[in-house]
Amino acid sequence: MKSLPFLFLSAAFLPSAALAAGDQPYEFTDLGDLGGGESVAYGMNDQRQVVGWSTIPGCMTANGAPCRRAYMWQNGVMTDLGKLPADEESFARAINNAGQIVGTSESDILFGSGTFHGVSWMGGVLSQLPDLGMGTSFAHDVNEVGQIAGHSVSSTSIKDHAVIWSGGAISDIGATQGHSYNRGYGINDAGFVVGFAWNLFQPNDAIQYDSKWSVIGGTDSPWQNAEAMDINNAGHRVGYQAFPSGSWHGAYWEPGANGATDAGLLPGMTVGELYDVNESGIAVGSSYIDFPPFTSRATSFDGKVLRDLNDFLPAGTGAELYEAREINENGDIVGTALVGGLFHAFLLTPMPEWKSVGPALPGSLGAPVLRGFGTLESGSSVELQLSNAPVSASAFVVAGSTQLNLPLLGGILTPTPEFIFPALVTDGKGEATLGLTWPAGVPSGAPTFWQTWVFDPTGPQGFTATAGLTAVAP
Repeated sequence: MKSLPFLFLSAAFLPSAALAAGDQPYEFTDLGDLGGGESVAYGMNDQRQVVGWSTIPGCMTANGAPCRRAYMWQNGVMTDLGKLPADEESFARAINNAGQIVGTSESDILFGSGTFHGVSWMGGVLSQLPDLGMGTSFAHDVNEVGQIAGHSVSSTSIKDHAVIWSGGAISDIGATQGHSYNRGYGINDAGFVVGFAWNLFQPNDAIQYDSKWSVIGGTDSPWQNAEAMDINNAGHRVGYQAFPSGSWHGAYWEPGANGATDAGLLPGMTVGELYDVNESGIAVGSSYIDFPPFTSRATSFDGKVLRDLNDFLPAGTGAELYEAREINENGDIVGTALVGGLFHAFLLTPMPEWKSVGPALPGSLGAPVLRGFGTLESGSSVELQLSNAPVSASAFVVAGSTQLNLPLLGGILTPTPEFIFPALVTDGKGEATLGLTWPAGVPSGAPTFWQTWVFDPTGPQGFTATAGLTAVAP
């Protein structure tokens, strides 16, 4: 691989970051805004078309807040989707693979109350959805068939009713037994809807509609709140519920299961929520503190383990992932991050898999660990992160285009040593990170092999070594 040595010409040392073994690293993209300084992301399809809202410049609502405007982002371009002429703001919440976007056009919003009109965008054309007679409606989700789930205030009961829009017509899907109010939030391709229902001065119950309503959560105790936010085609449902612990935790209903799995909380957090689940059963949400300083962390949950998505970012990203709102079938995730103290919509893209090859050479601390981050695309950033090494130890990275497997110093040298990068020094945690820029001209499908050797007096011959690491250029 003739170009391999040149990729180190722009190598740099970066702050180290730990990553749990076996977890998926992500590339972080800040989606920017429409000029007003802040944005959030709520929905995304499998083409990485992202929707949400952004503040816009030179506009304040009647209540003195910066105006928000629905957007669609694709390939680095954020497009203002507009609003209904009589309204102040708009908010896009979901998009399907046909490019149909749903959300609301709004006025007089203060502390979550105001006037809401359910809307749909298709091919850049904004259309107001019909309502149940009181001029208020709310569109939350759209499936691949074009059915939209939401709620509207009924002119007969003057209460919120869950609805489905299909073909431009609205259908009131009725009240759940024992409840006066209900709302639809998520809808799958079979037209099954999840949401929540309640009576005045009573807690919410999570509900599901599949030609009839049933209560799926919130019934374990008299004052247990529960809300369901999304349902996939396999029947996984997610939301949040006050489990016997008392506070809201993310709730994960397996297909056909009686009762929800408690997703738990990240350490130090008090509340958890799950908002979306893909067809692989991977859910995303947030874990946060519901009192000052209101810290929040974006999470994922696979039915067993709750993970902090911040742990899977390359070092030096400069963002704190606040909440994750949608995960598509490719594993891409969108949500909102704090960047420089402001809310910014983000996209996480799974990085190519870096695989471990060959044995490691351990010392008294066990074997050092090498992990790779980056897409190996021309001009992209690549990082190698060393961990579990002695403090203030010198180390060097060996790289090559073929696998050698040569016995060396009591261990195995995995790469053919086409290039050796010396002078890494571990920090107070025994970690170090090497950053570099991937060169042009590397053929698609070309493998690379990497390994780090550490000066460690507890090693068999004064050295320890990581297992080899390999990745393939796309």
